[in-house]
Amino acid sequence: MNSLIFIGGIHGVGKGTICDKICEQTDFVHITASEILRWDEISKPDNKKVENIQNTQDRLIAGLDKALKKNENYLLDGHFCLFNSEGQVEKVPMETFEKIAPKLIAIVTTKIDLIKKRLEKRDNKGYDFDLLETMQTSEKEYAQQISSKLNVPFIEIKDGNYQSLIEML
Repeated sequence: MNSLIFIGGIHGVGKGTICDKICEQTDFVHITASEILRWDEISKPDNKKVENIQNTQDRLIAGLDKALKKNENYLLDGHFCLFNSEGQVEKVPMETFEKIAPKLIAIVTTKIDLIKKRLEKRDNKGYDFDLLETMQTSEKEYAQQISSKLNVPFIEIKDGNYQSLIEML
């Protein structure tokens, strides 16, 4: 049986970097929802909007079924909320997390101005501070709801401090 930990957070928060550092210190394998989904097929790189969130999540579940190997431990980095086709913050369906069945829910958070700076450098375009703040708040609140509904531990990885997660593993 494999163990999967879901690590979420908004674009540019540092999920990938943190997952890589955790994997260096544990036997976990880092996979991203974007890789499983082939993100470039479902969202234009310049806007981060997702046309059909339900279809996207169905693809994620199917892709995970094929990608995950028995007796491996995984860190799946992804999102609790996405920008829908109108640019509004929309929660990923709870059913997605029920099917993924993570053993732990983690949310990566940091200062919005740092996220904004990272995204603008990476994507070479401007981002609205308030929209990023709304997204991060929504992600954190929903991550806590998911943790409660699935009855699994919740942890916040704030400002890159992932040591408490290492200790839980």
